[in-house]
Amino acid sequence: MSKDDTALTFALLKVLSTRIGKAKKNADAEIRDGWQVKDRNSAVLPDGTKIGSVTLAKGKLTADIVNQDAFLEWVLATHPDAVEQVTVTRVNPDFAARMVAFARATGSTADPATGEEVPGLRVQEGDPYAMTILTDDAAEQVAKAWQNGELTELIASLVQPAIEGGES
Repeated sequence: MSKDDTALTFALLKVLSTRIGKAKKNADAEIRDGWQVKDRNSAVLPDGTKIGSVTLAKGKLTADIVNQDAFLEWVLATHPDAVEQVTVTRVNPDFAARMVAFARATGSTADPATGEEVPGLRVQEGDPYAMTILTDDAAEQVAKAWQNGELTELIASLVQPAIEGGES
């Protein structure tokens, strides 16, 4: 392939990947806004071949320490053995990581040893997200459907606006 062909291919792929990325974000938003958590729908090609499924998964649970001072004060009072003296006083990073991991696993900000609420520790659930599971032969089936012209309209609807709208 010549340098000119390679440059054109690269530029075309940039335009198309940007448009497809935007289409994916729009589809993600449509699923998040229109589906209930745990809703699942099969992805079926026009000829009836199932190529996978899409589920609206609940958001992932995260935990972090949002107030270092409050957390340190609590650890000093209840778990002084987990405090390290360095140039500054801080909570042992392994202990903090264990507390965060426990909070993420249980959804609780309570100390597993005492049951007391831990100041400065937060647990929150992320936004639901679309999760796709493809069949083992999904790529082959999509290629076949594309080659047979079964996806022409759908694919055109994803990339045509980029050409008409002058998006980059």
